[in-house]
Amino acid sequence: MKRFRRRYYDLFSHLYDKIIALHSQDKRALLRELLVEKTGLKPGGSLIDLCTGTGAVAITASKVAGKEGLVIGVDFSLGMLKKAHQKAKTIKATNLYFVLADVARLPFADKSFDAVTCSHAMYELDPLTREAALKEAYRVLKPGGCFAMMEHCEPKHPFIRLLYYIRLASMGSTENRAFARDERPFLARYFEDVKLEVTPTGGSKIIRGIKK
Repeated sequence: MKRFRRRYYDLFSHLYDKIIALHSQDKRALLRELLVEKTGLKPGGSLIDLCTGTGAVAITASKVAGKEGLVIGVDFSLGMLKKAHQKAKTIKATNLYFVLADVARLPFADKSFDAVTCSHAMYELDPLTREAALKEAYRVLKPGGCFAMMEHCEPKHPFIRLLYYIRLASMGSTENRAFARDERPFLARYFEDVKLEVTPTGGSKIIRGIKK
């Protein structure tokens, strides 16, 4: 199954940014900036972006971290990472790297990053992989570090809400559906001070917690 999903995202990488641009309400990428801001990342800080895709959040974070900082985008799709690398070239970032890896087994040392992010991807992972990814996020964070993720809210428009429920049903696992509805209990297994807030667009939510 993982091999199939990897192949799917390798192919989808050629269309991903165009599709996002067509239906996104966040044309100025303010939500990416908000997600990074919620981690408390400072100049000189370090951040890992899980399931980075074509690197939008990682690129935003690299601008905040500055030349003395370090940002790493992690994904299991080589196709997505190639697109991310091409986009990163345009800003000539010297603090930004993309790594092909499984988010359930991160190739980084314990307590080595100030922040971990994940945008609109965690709910698509199977329960075992997601649990392992959260555990890994906790492991690589420094004490006091922040994990922040962004996911879709339940749509208000009736038809779009129907599609949303169909999407949840297609996940198969009841745990996946429970996670998509309220992520806080799952994050609370590892992090403290878990909070959820709806973004200004109303279409997404940010859930974050702190490693004590």
